[in-house]
Amino acid sequence: MKNRFIFTLLFSLVLLVNLADGYGSEDDHERGHDHEEAEVSDKVGADKGILEADEHIGFKLSPEAHRNFEIQTQRLGPGASWRIPVTAVLRSGEESNLYRFRDGFFKRIDFKSDLKPDRERKILVTSSDLRSEDEIVLMGLGFLRIAELAAFGGVADGHSH
Repeated sequence: MKNRFIFTLLFSLVLLVNLADGYGSEDDHERGHDHEEAEVSDKVGADKGILEADEHIGFKLSPEAHRNFEIQTQRLGPGASWRIPVTAVLRSGEESNLYRFRDGFFKRIDFKSDLKPDRERKILVTSSDLRSEDEIVLMGLGFLRIAELAAFGGVADGHSH
């Protein structure tokens, strides 16, 4: 347990330091900012915690990162809408997203819901980015957000100014 905590702490610090290192001035940001293609960071590779990153399918974590950060998911059943725990919603500023897990890749996606939980603290969601047998991340959302920012150089899909 102590080793897991130390690994988690060190990995988080490395991600945060690398992420902070990638930020430049606002002028630097605007020069490289075209909103079309997210660049994959040098923090991604076979020997890193983030193995692959592609803006269309998401990012893939190493088995060690996946295990050490105790990411938990829920498989979606058949249908066009699903009841999921309200704790699966990542809130960042005014945005609310879910993390989908498909074919080994995590991707932050948009969804529709009234965001009013029922007695079991679940909400009904729909999304064109979800299909039966996908998985929704229930735990580890903060870590995934940090990993996403690190994977795409601190500028993730759907960000705003």
